Amino acid sequence: MNQKALSRLLAAVTLSTALVYPQAASAAAPPPALHDDNPSGHFGDWYTGAVPPNASKDKPVILFVQGLHSTYKTWYTTDGYYDAAYNAGYRTAFVQLKDADGTGGNMWTNGAKLAEVIKKVADYYGVSKINIIAHSKGGIDTQAALVHYGAHPYVNVVHQLSTPNKGSELADLAYSNWAGWLADILGKKDDAVYSLQTSYMANFRSQTDNRTEIRSTKTYMAAGTGDDGMFSPTWFGHAVLPGEDDGAVSVDSAFGLTYGIKSFTKDISHGQIAKASQTWDLVEPKLQKASIRANKVSEDKSKSSTLEESSVILRGGEVEDNVSETFFLESGIDQFNVDTMTSSEDTVVTLISPSGKKYEADRSEKSESEDESEIFQGAVHHFIEVEEPEAGEWTLEVEGSDDAFFMVGSVNGGEEAKVKASKKVFKKGDKAKISVDLGKNEIDQSLLEKANLTRSLNGEKASVLDEVKFAIKEDELTGNFNVPTKPGVYNLSFDVTGINEDGEPFTRSINYNFAVTDRDGEIEDQ
Repeated sequence: MNQKALSRLLAAVTLSTALVYPQAASAAAPPPALHDDNPSGHFGDWYTGAVPPNASKDKPVILFVQGLHSTYKTWYTTDGYYDAAYNAGYRTAFVQLKDADGTGGNMWTNGAKLAEVIKKVADYYGVSKINIIAHSKGGIDTQAALVHYGAHPYVNVVHQLSTPNKGSELADLAYSNWAGWLADILGKKDDAVYSLQTSYMANFRSQTDNRTEIRSTKTYMAAGTGDDGMFSPTWFGHAVLPGEDDGAVSVDSAFGLTYGIKSFTKDISHGQIAKASQTWDLVEPKLQKASIRANKVSEDKSKSSTLEESSVILRGGEVEDNVSETFFLESGIDQFNVDTMTSSEDTVVTLISPSGKKYEADRSEKSESEDESEIFQGAVHHFIEVEEPEAGEWTLEVEGSDDAFFMVGSVNGGEEAKVKASKKVFKKGDKAKISVDLGKNEIDQSLLEKANLTRSLNGEKASVLDEVKFAIKEDELTGNFNVPTKPGVYNLSFDVTGINEDGEPFTRSINYNFAVTDRDGEIEDQ
């Protein structure tokens, strides 16, 4: 087991020990009271928590904002922030965003409604300003409410918990050629996931971070670097997220506001960061710091983009009866971990080595837990771990019906592909460039397949496919193309096959997410 895997295991043991020996229990807060502003649904409803007997007007009112595909119950649950805040003497409120009605809303839809609720909460408690604690995408919705929908005069402090300020590569993959089929079946390709693609978020940052409204509110940022244990969904989220991450959001994205203040980083998962026993003691002190400092305006990050090294192999598509996918592994790999996601528990996944040895997958039970990675929530995970895999051509076999699959193969200890792209956001007519560097290894031109460009708006193949021209010079592959003329978000997906010094081929997968804006700098919504 490599060093990173060992550290994850130790973190899982530490977490399990903490669950066996929990902290001293505190009193459970009474149920919050519903303000039913939307009798036909949940979107726009809000709740006020019970006023604790030790409530103090010297303490700010806290509005809790949930994340992607979640409800207010994110906070009103076992080990939730509501109980912690109640016992600490805080007056509280909760909001129901569009996600509470089953389909996630983007930051524009949720932000407009959240701005209304922020004002209602302030009026209800008779205060001029409130504080907000936001989990995950709730931090993005909060930014939209403050900056674009006029709520900034009513909010003093925002504390984010693993907010994808630069978007999430998992959202990119949900619209890619590989994972699009599965995301469709799981029902996760909605306005919320669409807006979390990294290029869409780069454009949102350029529309938001230079506004004067950002100076009205102090924003704290927090990040996680853990997971929910070996072979959990968040464990495999590490494979496709750059740098350190919590299985859903990278640390770089969580700390993606140049005018934000870093609060803490902790070795816990994306779901655990919103648990009171894990982080309340780290968040509460920041709620008392009401002074506003001058915020620095960020620079436009859409002008250049460097993707992290790729050590993954991605496969996916529709499943009717039997599907086989092949790829190459080189010698010298310490460990090859495969997570194949499907929608059905009846689908069977098998990995076959070059010598014919079969590895049957260990299957997880389908779960709708909000603690899981949000983008592919509800998928069945088929896990395979191979120590020191043999070199050669491997085959993944998927057997099922009316299903789809998405395979993430994580290579530990093998070769890496360094990827650079010109930028994330373009105007129609711009020229784009992406390059892949395999170090001292050559690129096998005979095994280079045509790049597959998918338009995120509806998942269909884009006509620009035939216009991507690749040039190979020794160890570097360069692709040049004119961006599509139609505004929207796109994913350019392709494999690169290298040849190492021993003459062994190896496969690495690349997914480049970029956006094209219209004349007004807008991206077409889903």
